[in-house]
Amino acid sequence: MFRRIDLSIWLMACVLSGAAEPSHASEDAAVVDPAVQAKVVSEATAGRLKALTGKFFDEGCGTEVDYQADVVDLNGDGQPEVFTQLQSGCYGMAGVQLDLLVKGKDGKWTSQFGFPGVYTILETKNLGYPDIEIGGPGNCFPVWRWNGTSYALHKKCPM
Repeated sequence: MFRRIDLSIWLMACVLSGAAEPSHASEDAAVVDPAVQAKVVSEATAGRLKALTGKFFDEGCGTEVDYQADVVDLNGDGQPEVFTQLQSGCYGMAGVQLDLLVKGKDGKWTSQFGFPGVYTILETKNLGYPDIEIGGPGNCFPVWRWNGTSYALHKKCPM
C-alpha cells in the first residue's frame, strides 16, 4: 500500500548526507518500466526533466538542482500522475520544491502544487483520489484533497 515517512528522520538524513528523498511511488503504479516512466516524466514536465532522477538548471534559483520524479496512479484509472521533487537549499527550510502533475481529459498536464514540501499519500480518499499531506519543518502538516478537477487545501494548520 502507501507508506508514510518519518519527516524528522528524512530531514536529518538529507542534512547529514545530502541524499535524495525516498520514493513514495505506489506499488501499483500505472507504468512499471523505468524507460516508459522516464518518457511520462518528460511529457508531464514538457521536457524539463528527462529521467526519474537527475539534475537540471533551475533559472529561479540560478543553479543546477537535483531532482526526483515518481510516476504513480493515484486513482487506479491506469493514467499515470507524476510527483516531482526539486532538491536544493534554494527551496526554503524544506529543501524540496514539490509538484504533482495530473493529466486532464484534454490531454494537458496540470500542476497541482509548486511549493516547498514533501508529500505523503494518505489512505483517506475523495472522489477516487487519495488525500495528500504536505510536510516540512514544523509540527503541523496541511492536507490537500481532490475536488474533482484539482487538489485543494482541505486541512489547514492553525495560525
